[in-house]
Amino acid sequence: MDNVLFYFAGMPVYVYGFLVSLGLLFGAVSALSAGRRKGFGWCKMFDFILGTAIVFLVAGRLAVLLQEYGAAVLTKPWKIITEISDGVDLRIGLIFAVLYGLISAKRNGILGVELLDAITPGILWIRIFSSLGSQVFGKSTNLPWAVQLGEFRLHPLPLYSAVGYYLIRFVVKQIRWAQRFDGQVFIATVTLAVWLQWLLLFVSEGSKAFAFWLYPIIGLIAGAVWSFGHVNSPPRTKKTGAAYWVVQSIILVIVVCAMAWFFYSRFE
Repeated sequence: MDNVLFYFAGMPVYVYGFLVSLGLLFGAVSALSAGRRKGFGWCKMFDFILGTAIVFLVAGRLAVLLQEYGAAVLTKPWKIITEISDGVDLRIGLIFAVLYGLISAKRNGILGVELLDAITPGILWIRIFSSLGSQVFGKSTNLPWAVQLGEFRLHPLPLYSAVGYYLIRFVVKQIRWAQRFDGQVFIATVTLAVWLQWLLLFVSEGSKAFAFWLYPIIGLIAGAVWSFGHVNSPPRTKKTGAAYWVVQSIILVIVVCAMAWFFYSRFE
């Protein structure tokens, strides 16, 4: 598998780094647009988004580099960018991004449930692109769409994850247009993401046994919270005709096919 997507000015641009950057771009645009609809000032949202994005990348990259080079990497900070093909520690990056995000949102006066609804679609974009660029594959399989790596045929876990998150985005988009209560978009996304992760356990290597029962418990609790809020909120429906769903379905199929084409083209 070729990890270099293309060369720019003689320098290699790696697939994972490029897709993560693209996800951040789409996520930022989405969050800015959603924030505007929620009444948040553009400057406040931009400060929040830019800061959390930088903290996420720097913290996630440093976590990877510290594991590889130790504390000596602190004297070579340029490796954060020049060796981005090594990946980003999503957990560490997310922890520090959340901490900074809380501080930034509090400072800008936008801290609240509505902010979670505004940034959730953007986070989904990041997950879609970062999943598509991942190099972590699943268990061995003989299915026709398996990835051939040497003598191994493996589940295309990055493609499963990317398509799964795009389907979540598709569902959340419909919920957002008919949103009944603050936090509904965020809770719906958490619920669906938990169940997606549970499904991926069945095709992932090294899945922890406790995760097979922990994820359903979390998913059921989140689903119950969403259902309670939905039932106890005034209805708000968006009139959509058959043409709307036909167009949305066509777009969905095109995007999924494009993901599959891009993913498998890396192995040619």
